[in-house]
Amino acid sequence: MTEHKYSFFGLLIYRFGNIPVTFFLFLYLISLTINLGAGWVYIVPLIITLLLIYFLNKHYITLYKILPSKILANDEKIICSGFFFSKKEITIYFKNINKLSGGIFSGKISGLMKVEDRDSQLSIGFFHKINGAKELETLILSKVDRLIYNEVLSRIGPKKKEEKK
Repeated sequence: MTEHKYSFFGLLIYRFGNIPVTFFLFLYLISLTINLGAGWVYIVPLIITLLLIYFLNKHYITLYKILPSKILANDEKIICSGFFFSKKEITIYFKNINKLSGGIFSGKISGLMKVEDRDSQLSIGFFHKINGAKELETLILSKVDRLIYNEVLSRIGPKKKEEKK
């Protein structure tokens, strides 16, 4: 089994990065609310700040649910543990993977990569900053069903052809 983990700093960002940003946005929100009496021009930045706080924290709640801090992988399965505020351990067998999305699997350089299991209806995610990410991506792509593999290659392929022109 190969072990893949995030660095301490990376895990700190993926777990608690929203807290300081939300704090500063909240301070900005307070100043906008106080100045709202001075004119209605402050309503647009107030709404934008509220939306930023909402979507930032919504994204982090999603990360808390699907982002493990430790991934063990071998030739038949992936075992994920270390979810935020949870002792759960998820095992996904390569034969049960029905969808790969995000990041490299969608033809992007970086981003959250998701692996979905058709039997348990669970999904896990990981970023390219995890130790041994390329090996994990390669292992997943080499072990999934041929149709899923071809689907991922079709998303990556056209971009490579455009770059060569």
